[in-house]
Amino acid sequence: MAGWSAAHRKTAVFGWLLLVAAIFMAGQALGSRNLPEYSSGQAGQAERVLQQYAPAQLNASTENVLIQATAPGATFATDPAMRQAASQVAASLAAHPAYATHIQAPRVSKDGHSALVTFQVPGNVTNIDQAVTSLQHAVAGVQARHPDLRVAEAGDASIAQEINSSLNFSKAEVTSIPITLLLMLAVFGSLVAAGIPVLLALTALTAAIGVVTAASHWLPINGSTFEVVVVVGMAVGVDYSLFYLRREREERAKGRSFPEALRIAGRTSGRTILVSGLTVMATMSGLFFVGGGPFSGFALGTIAVVGIAVIGSLTVLPALLAWLGPKVDAGRIPFLGRRRADARPSRLWGALARRVVARPVIWGGVATIALLALAAPV
Repeated sequence: MAGWSAAHRKTAVFGWLLLVAAIFMAGQALGSRNLPEYSSGQAGQAERVLQQYAPAQLNASTENVLIQATAPGATFATDPAMRQAASQVAASLAAHPAYATHIQAPRVSKDGHSALVTFQVPGNVTNIDQAVTSLQHAVAGVQARHPDLRVAEAGDASIAQEINSSLNFSKAEVTSIPITLLLMLAVFGSLVAAGIPVLLALTALTAAIGVVTAASHWLPINGSTFEVVVVVGMAVGVDYSLFYLRREREERAKGRSFPEALRIAGRTSGRTILVSGLTVMATMSGLFFVGGGPFSGFALGTIAVVGIAVIGSLTVLPALLAWLGPKVDAGRIPFLGRRRADARPSRLWGALARRVVARPVIWGGVATIALLALAAPV
């Protein structure tokens, strides 16, 4: 595969880009669906029954609105402002019947200093974030009318929204690309060589997003699935490129010609990439047997992005290296590029590898015991 790609470099590179674009556009054309997620086993059967006969009760979130006096000695019985605020909270929530149901009368604490209005956000709400935001604005309006009271909302839906917004995965996705590029510059010491792993990772990720988007018509896919695809896609795209580029540089450092170094990298690192990718894909397929929740989406997304990254590593990567030739070391970083471009074998890892290969039973036994010890709590 590496030899064919190197000999037909333009076909491999432009064919890869067209394939990635076609997969992504096909996924966008099909659009995405939000299929419900069910637990495994009998719990999942119960959830399916609820989804069929009482969808509003499935995954309903309980919310609480606290109304608390700030003045000393004020109680719900003696302070008309507290009673008025409780009525206004109930009325404001009732104004959003699609988002707030089962609004309960206020429950008063024993000391009368606090009151609690509870309600539920139905599980069949199309946009839970919009629902929570609307209800929080309604409660905030009551708080604005009663500055001498504390009127605050908390519950399953609002806490989940706060956690998701604080994690800010979209910002992490944006910052991961420049951070990865900086790391590759430190590894390779040249702009061109550093950009190849990032390019492979981004194209594999783009195609995998198209696959996952199309698969949402048959499997439950949520935002967490795309986060897993982004993390794994960036990881394996960079990792597989490192295998190839490092080995090709090592062979050139030994005095081999560029085509010969590329052929050796294809026979060695290419095989390593294939075995590694198939191992990851086979392992992740076990999540299909778990069933329920987001596991099927995680499995499909990981298998898709790893498989696409493997194909790209075995085709477009050697084609790019053959096309660029010695220019792959262009744009060297001062004081760093010359040392990194040599890519001579590491004495530390070479010595460790020789010891492991010489005594595989001992080293394998130690590794097995360590893995069993880590797995024992589970």
